[in-house]
Amino acid sequence: MRVFDTAAKGFTEVDHTKDLRIYVCGITPYDSAHIGHAFTFLTYDLVRRHAEAAGANVHLVRNITDVDEPMYVKARELGMNYLDLAKQQAAEFSTMMRALNLLDPAVEPKPSDHILEIAEAVKKLLNRGVAYELEGDIYFDITQSTSFGAISGYSDKLKNTFSSSRGGDPERKGKRNPLDFLLWRAIVDETDVAAWSTEVGYGRPGWHIECSVMSNQYLGADIDIHGGGTDLIFPHHECENAQSTALGHDPFVKTWMHAAPMLLGGDKMSKSLGNLVFVRDILQQTEPAALRIALMSYHYRSGGEWRNDLLAQAVDLLAGIRQALRQPSGGDPRPFRERIIAALNDDLNAPEAIRVLQEMVQATILGNSSPNAAEGLRGVLDLLGIDAAADV
Repeated sequence: MRVFDTAAKGFTEVDHTKDLRIYVCGITPYDSAHIGHAFTFLTYDLVRRHAEAAGANVHLVRNITDVDEPMYVKARELGMNYLDLAKQQAAEFSTMMRALNLLDPAVEPKPSDHILEIAEAVKKLLNRGVAYELEGDIYFDITQSTSFGAISGYSDKLKNTFSSSRGGDPERKGKRNPLDFLLWRAIVDETDVAAWSTEVGYGRPGWHIECSVMSNQYLGADIDIHGGGTDLIFPHHECENAQSTALGHDPFVKTWMHAAPMLLGGDKMSKSLGNLVFVRDILQQTEPAALRIALMSYHYRSGGEWRNDLLAQAVDLLAGIRQALRQPSGGDPRPFRERIIAALNDDLNAPEAIRVLQEMVQATILGNSSPNAAEGLRGVLDLLGIDAAADV
């Protein structure tokens, strides 16, 4: 399967017929799942289904970031314990993803369950001279990394901009380099609900080190595919790669695969902008299979403006699929399946797969040459994760 490797700045071949280890950065569960989330995680569900259909065993790990500053802010606003909020929102997220027929990850680790392992990794980085203390906090020294910047290829100006807007603190005085990133935050207030006593002090981990530790624990080094949204390229994945290689996990990842954002009003859907379309709201009016089809009308590397007309077209296609499944015979399904597999092999071209599926549905309804047409259509629907069973 040919996919675009962000670090290589070009296409690479992933042998999807062999066993794959995939790590996908999951949600910070302080609000409901929106279709931007669904689009991102659907990308890796398609990779997984495609590989499993080719005979591979896929071990997909998708974390839940329950230790992160936005969690504490939202929990305080709601008067809740942050872990209770995380549990509540993670459960709703899982419900929404299952409704869209995303396969459950093999493991869904949380940083709150891995604090001691994270602290141990931070101590190793200190002992290896690639990290330093600043007023009790611990930072990674990017000048000690030969890999920092290799994934994004961004300029220092752009890296500083993204660091500032995505949880970093390039303006903090005393740091050796503005882009040095937090590994461990010291906490003085002993009543802070998000702090632990560890070998590197009383406090909590930075965002990036969490994924380095959890991915290594559940997948080891040299992960086949590391995924997430394009907003994670920098700083999260850049920092994750630098600290993982510094810990000796080199190579850390074979292929970095990123999904583009869904837009609304020309801007990326985000909680900060408030331009969100929630999965739960759409599913109150539309079947999950139709939403899945609509999201597959966008290419994972392009994303794009959310369009209600694509959802309406998906509803029509779902009705056609159900009609086709009731046919006693139809057109030969094999050429269509081959074309859909070819589309998925070509940089996971889900929009082309949907176009071929539309042709397949019409051929099944209008044709009468093959008694296996409905069976073949069911196989394609399973490959694409489209559950059309409701009215069949």
